Amino acid sequence: MEGLYDSFIIEISEDNMAGWLKQIGKNESPITKEALDKYIEEHGIVYGVIKENVSQVIDNRAVFPIIIAKGTKPQNGENAYLLPIFPENCDKSQDENETVDLREVKKIPSVTQGSIVGKKVDKVDQVDGMDILGNEVKGKPPRDFILRPGKNTRVSDDNHQIISLIDGQIVAEKKVIHVFPVYEINGDLDLKEGNVDFVGNVNIRGSVPSGFKIKAKGDVRIHGSVEGAEIEAGGSIYINQGVVAQGKGLIKAHGDLHTSFINQGNIHVDGDVHVLQSILHSNVSAQKCVYCYRGRGNIVGGKVFAGKGIVVNEAGNSMSTPTTLFVGVNQHIIEKEAYFKLEIEKSKAELEKMNLLLQKISSQGSDQDLSPKLRIMKLRLRNTIRETETNLLDYIESLSESEEIFDEQLNATVKVKRTVYPNTSIHYGKYKRKIISKHQSVVFKFDKNEIIFDVL
Repeated sequence: MEGLYDSFIIEISEDNMAGWLKQIGKNESPITKEALDKYIEEHGIVYGVIKENVSQVIDNRAVFPIIIAKGTKPQNGENAYLLPIFPENCDKSQDENETVDLREVKKIPSVTQGSIVGKKVDKVDQVDGMDILGNEVKGKPPRDFILRPGKNTRVSDDNHQIISLIDGQIVAEKKVIHVFPVYEINGDLDLKEGNVDFVGNVNIRGSVPSGFKIKAKGDVRIHGSVEGAEIEAGGSIYINQGVVAQGKGLIKAHGDLHTSFINQGNIHVDGDVHVLQSILHSNVSAQKCVYCYRGRGNIVGGKVFAGKGIVVNEAGNSMSTPTTLFVGVNQHIIEKEAYFKLEIEKSKAELEKMNLLLQKISSQGSDQDLSPKLRIMKLRLRNTIRETETNLLDYIESLSESEEIFDEQLNATVKVKRTVYPNTSIHYGKYKRKIISKHQSVVFKFDKNEIIFDVL
């Protein structure tokens, strides 16, 4: 054993998932299996010993340092999720190498009454691991959710499918699928049509000039361009020919934004922003990701924020135009999280009061024994309770999504596939890194209170 202590040391990784045998001096005496096993055990290593590597040490075949024990890493669970089922006539996802036709009029996913428009994919439980010291290492448990009907949809008897109640167009959210009727304008939005406020999907087969307002409960699809208009969608927004806003107006969506380019636009979406060509001198905010890499794929000037990450071909330009990229959690998400927490507490308190009142009314007898006034009150209470319970689920799921963004903020990255130019600034909260020289194909990340970058 003396030869082992004098000639070798065992180093264990910080996470206790691996152990290495390192040679620190010349070993004159042969090493027996019993002695090496005891030496390993004295360091607390009781799991994951690699027998083949131990044999190499005993037979003098090892190249040091050699790993002698390796733990089993845990496998995180996979969250349950809602999978939309679009009909065959809807948009297909496009390969990034395909030629992009900006004039293409995309097909709209329409369904008929009784169609299955979504299904729940069940969660996959986590698998726990173990470190080399014999400690269990827990995997991250998956999140489940309750499948609920959206507007004009119902849940199947097996609680795993969403079925449309009407003919219409699908609007898919993260945990809910709606089917909305359609309001369509066959041309540009003009004074004859006026502003649009519709509880459904809006489809405009032309352009939207400055000064107009569009508000839709579902998706908004614009086949032309958008100038300095105000557009708000409960679902996603699709603009075929881009945004030319001259710093005016606001485009806001609960879902995603898909467009060919954004020039001097103001964008705020709760989902992702997908841009085919360029984002120029604009203020763009996405709670999830900003993607701008399919065509030219450049971001020049302005400010672009993304909660989960940015993927772009070029950031800035050869003229060193100031360009600012933010990733991580912003104040808007913090405020929304506080709002959801408050609404959850209020909803729980309201449900408690209403259930007590319902019990009090029910204790006076069956519906036939109650006075007409009490019967109406009981019916209204039941409806209000159902509505409050639905809202409570919405708030809980929205809070869960906000917490996911907080969990993932440290893993947010800025991927620049081609070139990042000087005078581009990368921000992670209060931390900032200003680019002073040109770099090719890099990814920026946050590590130990510092913004670093690696080659892609």
